[in-house]
Amino acid sequence: MVKLSCYWLTLVLVVISGAEDPEEGTAVASSSGELNEETCGKNRDGCCSELYIGQEEDLTKCFVIHSPKLPMAGDTDVSKTLRFLSCFVECLYKQKKYIGKSDTINMKMVKLDAENMYENRPKEKDYHIAMYDFCRKDAVGVYNLLKASPGAKVLLKGACRPYLLMVFMCMSDYHQKHECPYFKWEGSSKAGTKDQCEQAKAKCYVIDGITL
Repeated sequence: MVKLSCYWLTLVLVVISGAEDPEEGTAVASSSGELNEETCGKNRDGCCSELYIGQEEDLTKCFVIHSPKLPMAGDTDVSKTLRFLSCFVECLYKQKKYIGKSDTINMKMVKLDAENMYENRPKEKDYHIAMYDFCRKDAVGVYNLLKASPGAKVLLKGACRPYLLMVFMCMSDYHQKHECPYFKWEGSSKAGTKDQCEQAKAKCYVIDGITL
């Protein structure tokens, strides 16, 4: 997996910390222990705390293209991080043809892509579409707040389509604020949960009658 976590967390903490209501978000039902159709559809302890940045195959090409913009280790200039991430995200959405008129998210292409990516996996298809539909709307409010802030305007200078970055940021923790079904489970090597989450996810695919 491309290692973007440190840059991603920096951006989230600095740019978004003042834009979100700490009380905002929906409580996510949690489960542990026995796996069945019901518990596979809920947050599983230790498997939903990681930020989601996408699939490696989707990330690698754009990371290579925009890696020259990546700040050097120890560089604390957040605007550089923002420029890199915004151009990286723009590249991701360009290659998927998700960018619509006026830099909006083209839901027609999102739905078409979901049909292809998640053939015979209807729960994942519906989740993907619902996530994009929610985040494209949520990002409008966040982006408007940033545009109204003089400090944010400085940070956004030179960024590639910042609205798309707001969509991407919304999606990174969507599973923490909404449903976190088994196909979103991902553990952490540091926390020692990586293997157990992968094993639980695999069992839930079997429970759903899906062979990958």
